[in-house]
Amino acid sequence: MEKQIIESYLLEYLKKKNITVKKVGQVLQLECPYCHKQPISAIVPPRCNFINCFSCDNKKKTIFDLVRDLDKINGTEEDVIQYIKEYLNLNIITKKDKAYIEEILNFYSQNVFDLVAVAKDKKNPIELDWTNKEHRDIEEWKRWLKDGINIGIKTGKKSNLIVIDVDQKPVPQELIGLLGNTFTLETSKGFQYYYKYVSDLPKTRIQELKTDIETDGGQVVCYPSTVEGVQRKIINLTTPITMPKELHDYLKSKVTVPLKTNSEIIKEEIQTEDFNLGLLQEGNRNESLIKLGGIFRKKLNEIQTEEVLQVLNKHICPIPLSGKEIHAMVRSLSKYTQFDEQELAHKIMTYLRDVEEASRNEIAMAVAGTNKGEDKIRIDKALKYLTKEEYIQKKGTRYILLQKLDWSNSLLDTDNVIHFKMPYFYDIAHIEYGDLILIGSKTKYGKTHISMNIIKQLVEQGIAPYYVSLESGSRFKRIALQLGLKDNDFYYNRKWVDPLSVQLEERAIMVIDWLCPDNFAEVDKIFKHFTEQLCKSNGVLIVFMQLKEDGSWFSPNLVKQFPSLAVKYLYDNENEGTYGKFIIDAIREAKFNVKKWDIPCAYNWDSKELKRIDELEQPKIEPKPETPPNGDTKIDEENISN
Repeated sequence: MEKQIIESYLLEYLKKKNITVKKVGQVLQLECPYCHKQPISAIVPPRCNFINCFSCDNKKKTIFDLVRDLDKINGTEEDVIQYIKEYLNLNIITKKDKAYIEEILNFYSQNVFDLVAVAKDKKNPIELDWTNKEHRDIEEWKRWLKDGINIGIKTGKKSNLIVIDVDQKPVPQELIGLLGNTFTLETSKGFQYYYKYVSDLPKTRIQELKTDIETDGGQVVCYPSTVEGVQRKIINLTTPITMPKELHDYLKSKVTVPLKTNSEIIKEEIQTEDFNLGLLQEGNRNESLIKLGGIFRKKLNEIQTEEVLQVLNKHICPIPLSGKEIHAMVRSLSKYTQFDEQELAHKIMTYLRDVEEASRNEIAMAVAGTNKGEDKIRIDKALKYLTKEEYIQKKGTRYILLQKLDWSNSLLDTDNVIHFKMPYFYDIAHIEYGDLILIGSKTKYGKTHISMNIIKQLVEQGIAPYYVSLESGSRFKRIALQLGLKDNDFYYNRKWVDPLSVQLEERAIMVIDWLCPDNFAEVDKIFKHFTEQLCKSNGVLIVFMQLKEDGSWFSPNLVKQFPSLAVKYLYDNENEGTYGKFIIDAIREAKFNVKKWDIPCAYNWDSKELKRIDELEQPKIEPKPETPPNGDTKIDEENISN
């Protein structure tokens, strides 16, 4: 597999060698690197990774042959692979790289670094609550790298690190003699210098030095990650040292932001739950009990929190505080902890949507588990808010959801027009909110890969779609990570659901992967349910469905009467899987006068991306609805440098 990947960089190698390539139809023509006979007599056949010369005996010469013959690189195949990688600056991992990565991950583990999963080729963490999560397992780090995502090292107390991140080359003269001999990485813009944690330097930026101080609450992307195509590089592999006093004092003199107040520190530690109290001696009782109270207050009401703190105060404080002091302490927790009543209101509405109507006591027990004390007050506030805003209505002792009719007297109603580019089909069909798109494919044809590519293209347009997996053991999370998606980009169901019980989210884009009914005679029943849900939610639903082995639909008449667009995805070569096409089978409102059309696509095994062929060739050209899309590869007769 490694050799096949390297062979695919033939054109990049020819470009580096200043060999001009000319495209004629589906064939690439070039001057033979061996005989140099004119006019051009060598070609690269369509979808091949070798050159043939018709004027000399050099046939099927791959990049490996060219490197050995032209660059005089001998040695093993691994040696040639490593040479090509470095010569072309390729972002691939060789066997030599794997051994080095293993060494570095062991170094991270031995230094007890806490790592974080970072989006592919970017700097932002994938997990929402990453500062409160711990990842020190080397096997987990390897899985992240295998999935193609970046890794970062948490700074501050989490990893006992403070990192000085210089964003310029060369390093400012003021810093050069102060940095010392410590663990160092090179980035695309500058260098990262790692030192043992110190508490009196804040996380900040010193603009005049173009330097960031990364400590508590931060993270730095580390080797072997890449950012914007440039891989981090270790230039000094040694254990982080204590920061030299001269460097520490110089940075401190340049810091302009104030250190956090004690109140800010307490609030942050409550939110992150990152503190170790030790023994509650007289000097730290108040602060320690406040921190514990902040943690308890997230789950307990005020009375329960006070009861717990009174017990702890009595039994673990050598000199306990008075009961009055504990009471005042709990009352003061409001500035450190917040409760969002709108979130509670949302829970009430969700409950009423499920049960249709309920009493106040039933609501309280369902969403809060109690109808007493502070929880009773919170429930009353939420019910008052929902009633005032006319989300719910009280009839006697029962509460019900209100469903308002949405009236309009305009025939030029544009509310249903989608304001985004529908992946793959944007220039084929008019798609509106309320439409259903059906995509059929055969077994092992990559339905989940196509689903995740659709999700990725929607996310890139600022849309957070909903993904429903109906396949046991689905690998959609791994594919999502390989495509560069991260936490909060899209929503997915955590457990299997019956298609007939799927409730669509309002005005949302939802993808269902994939539909394979036990009884295909009931397909109409399932699609009627989807249609009813679309009428209620006014979203867009994309459903993947199993095809027969001959590529035909199950229950074709029933399938085609519901969707606004029905397409199949089939491979050009079933044994290869790189090239395929969407075949338009049924379309309700076409953008041009055609009911049948093919959309050729290519799958990149490295990036996991599936793209239209015409987008690969001209990614910047906007679609023109008035003109049928060109399903064939365009011919460029001019010289191109590949």
